[in-house]
Amino acid sequence: MSSHQSPPALLRRSLLGALPLLLAFLLAAAPALAADPWSLGDRAGHRLNAQVFEQPFPEYPSGQRIRLNALEADLSLDHGADLLLSDSMGQEWSLPNRSEELVPRDGKPVPGASAQFDLDALLPRPSEALPLHLSIASSKGVLDFDLRPEQVMELHALGMAQPRSDQA
Repeated sequence: MSSHQSPPALLRRSLLGALPLLLAFLLAAAPALAADPWSLGDRAGHRLNAQVFEQPFPEYPSGQRIRLNALEADLSLDHGADLLLSDSMGQEWSLPNRSEELVPRDGKPVPGASAQFDLDALLPRPSEALPLHLSIASSKGVLDFDLRPEQVMELHALGMAQPRSDQA
């Protein structure tokens, strides 16, 4: 019996050996693509999960997004309305609805419990020192949420790590 392995066997063995390293690299890079999810609750008991991330699909415009997911079975988010943010000094932002990016461009319906918005419209960035309020249209009317200080700081810091192409 020979200890010599054929080239295809060596290649297969090398690829299998590299797979754990590749997976570890991809998992380590994941936090750069998406921040930790937020839990939001309003005074009426409605709950949402929010996730800030970079749009990963090349068929849609690049940029930062916030995705909201209803945590109630009978709650639908409005896919035609913008997400409204406001601070305690009267500054307001209207973030365009990008819910169509939740599904491939093959005609599948957008899930009713999820909505996605363009965070690149959050200009100027909100102050990290002021309370921030979020309003979203839903099947149960407009839902209002007060963001926690760490959530406000995350929105304030968006884009600070990478200079935008429209700035000199």
